[in-house]
Amino acid sequence: MLTQIDYEEYRLCVRVAKLYYENGLTQNEIAWKLGVSRVTVYRLLNKAVELGIVEIKVHATVGENFDLEQELIIRHNLRDAVVVPDPEGEESIYLALARGAADWLKRNLKNGMRVGLGLGRTISHLPLVFSTDSPINCTFTEVVGGASDHSGGFAKYNVTSKMAELAGGKAEILYAPNMVSSPELQKSLLNEPTISQALERARHSDIILQSVGTVDETAILYVEKKITLDELHEIQNSGAVGDALGHYFDQNGQLVSTFLDNRIIGISLEDLKKVPWSVLIAGGDEKKPVIKAALKSTCFNVLVTNVDTARYLLIERD
Repeated sequence: MLTQIDYEEYRLCVRVAKLYYENGLTQNEIAWKLGVSRVTVYRLLNKAVELGIVEIKVHATVGENFDLEQELIIRHNLRDAVVVPDPEGEESIYLALARGAADWLKRNLKNGMRVGLGLGRTISHLPLVFSTDSPINCTFTEVVGGASDHSGGFAKYNVTSKMAELAGGKAEILYAPNMVSSPELQKSLLNEPTISQALERARHSDIILQSVGTVDETAILYVEKKITLDELHEIQNSGAVGDALGHYFDQNGQLVSTFLDNRIIGISLEDLKKVPWSVLIAGGDEKKPVIKAALKSTCFNVLVTNVDTARYLLIERD
């Protein structure tokens, strides 16, 4: 140890470390006491850690998934991650994920924020588990057009309105379908001032909560009979493995062009990349490869998932 530093500097490292960590003095107070600059104190504290004079350990509550969350943040270059326990008994994966997303939102939601809501079964469960300690002057808005009620009792506009009500904020409703029958109709609707202005507000969301969909017969657009089986196969043959907001991506997270690009009413995946907090809420076996691909797209910087999916995302290699 002393071969890396002379004895006097070593003594100074020990003294500074004890004053800071054991006696609770600030760096400025130590600098004044020793007659050195605060920069010198900062350097000596770092040196004390480097030499092993000081050991820093972080102790998390037993049972929490902090280690998994931290590994996800590092591996996938995220701003934040939430890992919820795998659902047990009759609890659905959607409710478990919604609870994790609701807790994250409660911690991060502040006055003046706009929260964008996408489509999805998990999103539809948010009002069941979301609450705030006091009213928050915020806005909940829609980032994609409405859909029929696939959510087991929660139509999309009810989710947005209910979330705003629970937070004590207000709701902005996008009065447009999520998918139209032709590119001409899409162009016409996007030029409609009320719709274009609503989408522009959505693009300026501080937080967007969204899930991802599979490209199989459980896909919402197929379940709702908005696309045919042949059209679903066409999307599969394009190399797509999943979608977000009705826009598809391949296993490498690259955007895949499909006929739906000219029929969806909503913001784009490029818009998602510009949002400060773009939150992906998804988990479960069928979503694992989709989530992995979505994270490669860099459209999302926060992930809410379950333990089993988190481990998959950390073990699986390209």
